[in-house]
Amino acid sequence: MLGFPLGGASATLNLAKDGPKTAREGDLIEYSIEVVNEGAASVAGVEVLDTLPAEVQFVQAMPTPGGTYNSINGVWTLPTLGTSANDKTAGLQIQALVNLNLINNPDDVADITNRAEVMAPLDQTPLEAQVSTNIICTFCIDWEIESVTFDYEIDDIGLDGGYDYKARFFLWVKVTNNGSVTSDATVTVTKFGVRGGGFGAVTLFPDAPVTVTLDPGQSQTIEFESDREKGDDFDFTAFWEVTISDVALLDPVLPNTVSGSYSEDFDDGGYSGVGCFVSTAAYGSYLAPHVETLRDFRDRHLLTNPFGKWLVEFYYRHSPPAAHYIRKRETLRAIIRPVLALVVYSIKYPVAALLVLLILLLLTRHRSQRKNRTLRL
Repeated sequence: MLGFPLGGASATLNLAKDGPKTAREGDLIEYSIEVVNEGAASVAGVEVLDTLPAEVQFVQAMPTPGGTYNSINGVWTLPTLGTSANDKTAGLQIQALVNLNLINNPDDVADITNRAEVMAPLDQTPLEAQVSTNIICTFCIDWEIESVTFDYEIDDIGLDGGYDYKARFFLWVKVTNNGSVTSDATVTVTKFGVRGGGFGAVTLFPDAPVTVTLDPGQSQTIEFESDREKGDDFDFTAFWEVTISDVALLDPVLPNTVSGSYSEDFDDGGYSGVGCFVSTAAYGSYLAPHVETLRDFRDRHLLTNPFGKWLVEFYYRHSPPAAHYIRKRETLRAIIRPVLALVVYSIKYPVAALLVLLILLLLTRHRSQRKNRTLRL
């Protein structure tokens, strides 16, 4: 938008003009003009010349309030401009259709300029404003949502007065400009929700369209995240819908919307709706035999005494973030599985485990004694 106030002691009017920065061949575009009386006296007989560029065809004009626009000679005759907020401003919207066959090469751009100038009253200092629009080829715009990645992060676990936890949800949206021209687009999470888990309504931020400007072939990843949401269960399904659209144009290459979902399933483990997180993450299944053994040990032994209950509560307070981290790293899962196997075999065969421990202690003591005798010699 460009505007220049009248100069000198007689300056009373301000002229501004706006219009699209980018358009395609065949698009319906709109120019807007605004004249404001900034002086202390009313101004009558104001006329503005606005001749449309040859690259567009006039469709209609809408002056507000009152006034007339002559599409043949391009003259806008304004009503009298007063000095109050209700009558000191006049506006004009002109709709025009961009001509076809302006662009011969997809890499070409036609620059058109629409200029407005105050013609009357004649004693006014010259006043004008203009807007430039780049006309690009019909199929130059091609935005793509390349990928949408979901994740969540457990922030806090609480067991006092019942089981609950707090989590944050994330979406990473990667977009690419596949077109042949630089373009502005908006990325919007049009739908996001979490079923199950007792979360209720979940909102991702930013919750307004995110503007992205990319050159041809460039990509960018936008992060959306929720607040810390309180839940009461680790079984949930998150679902989403993400849309991308050009700021000035409609992307002619579809699709421009991507939908998806993610499910998390920590089954009921017999303790306040919570499973064995670390072992389930390591083995990949809640029903794995070793997981069942650990769960049975918890229910039959640990939860039958105060110290065991405290130990279980401590575990469930701190293990979900660790399980979430382990589950996505196969190397770490492979390291943890043998450790858990030793624990499981010790639970299943306590006598054998005790004998092995005693043998190890005896071997360690024997080696220590032999080492001491060697040093004395």
